[in-house]
Amino acid sequence: MTENEYLKRCSRCILPETAPNITFDKDGVCNFCRSHIKVQYEGESKLRDLLYSYRRDSNRYDCVVGVSGGRDSSYTLLKLVKDYNLKVLAVNYENPFTDPQAKTNIESAVEALNIDVVSFKLKNNIHEKTFKHNFTTWLREPSPAAIPMMCIACKLILPNIIKYARMYDVRCVVTGGNPYEYTSFKRELLNVSTDENYMNLLTKSFGIRGFGGITNEILKNPLYCHPMCIPTMITGFLYGNPYSFGPRFLSPNIEFVDIFHYIPWQEEEVLSRIKQELNWESPKRFSSSWRFDCTVSHLKDFMYMKTLNMTEKDDFYSKMVREGMITREEALIRIKDENKLHINEIQELFDSTEISTASHLQKDKREIILKEVLAKQVR
Repeated sequence: MTENEYLKRCSRCILPETAPNITFDKDGVCNFCRSHIKVQYEGESKLRDLLYSYRRDSNRYDCVVGVSGGRDSSYTLLKLVKDYNLKVLAVNYENPFTDPQAKTNIESAVEALNIDVVSFKLKNNIHEKTFKHNFTTWLREPSPAAIPMMCIACKLILPNIIKYARMYDVRCVVTGGNPYEYTSFKRELLNVSTDENYMNLLTKSFGIRGFGGITNEILKNPLYCHPMCIPTMITGFLYGNPYSFGPRFLSPNIEFVDIFHYIPWQEEEVLSRIKQELNWESPKRFSSSWRFDCTVSHLKDFMYMKTLNMTEKDDFYSKMVREGMITREEALIRIKDENKLHINEIQELFDSTEISTASHLQKDKREIILKEVLAKQVR
């Protein structure tokens, strides 16, 4: 039995007692279940009308879509091309930490749908450099709220997608983030309450409250303010998601459409269609098809497990339970398997970025845990 199997969990969802700001009532039900507001969708007919309003016969493309090779972006691409018959330009960021299967999935989708795809890289290896710097900085003052700092370079993706939209005079950027993956505990860690609908959360997380929480983390560990990282952090704050300041106020002529704000995200349909129609696959070495496309996700799982004794999957499946999409029993079975740490993947990530676990992890007793687990090479 693993350590987190001893945790007290909500009797309705599966959030553990270690989740930030969680409380339980006399029946063992958590405050997040009690305040949960079910997702409201605007409807597919409204989505079609909106998308079709951006169709132009004279234009090469009707919309731009960012693709990663993961399940939701692949489904979004499929939906737009096959169901709505739109002319789509796929934009792919050549993430240096992309899983090989994700690259194969993009190639398969482009071939199956017969669409154009453009790829871009970030200059000067900024992704690798900021990842390495911020991870080693985090080790000096481990904090669950600061874990996303490793991924600040990913916030440069959206400005590049906008750049391609402008290049081809496209006024519509479509995204495929589903409402259950907007991780609530990350916002609680930044003192952004999640007791409201998720559209408000998206704007507030990159508003004054979210900025204040991030600033507190930086003040605790000023090494995050390396000159190399500051421009990326500023851009990341401006373009954290399609509802943050940059897209809304600096790109007012571009409409950002998230299809899962209009139609329900249904896991079985998503996986069934992309597998059958796009030859999409997830790596057989992982039990979950979610967020495998970036290898950094395995390290983030480790860091959350060691600081909170939970991962993003605990939050994700709790939301699905609240929405009635899966049972609590099914969610518990899933996390028992999917929360297993993939230490070999983490070690390969360190090797590829020349992070020496020995040199960095012997400096502080808090870091010995990571060193010991890595040494065991236990999955």
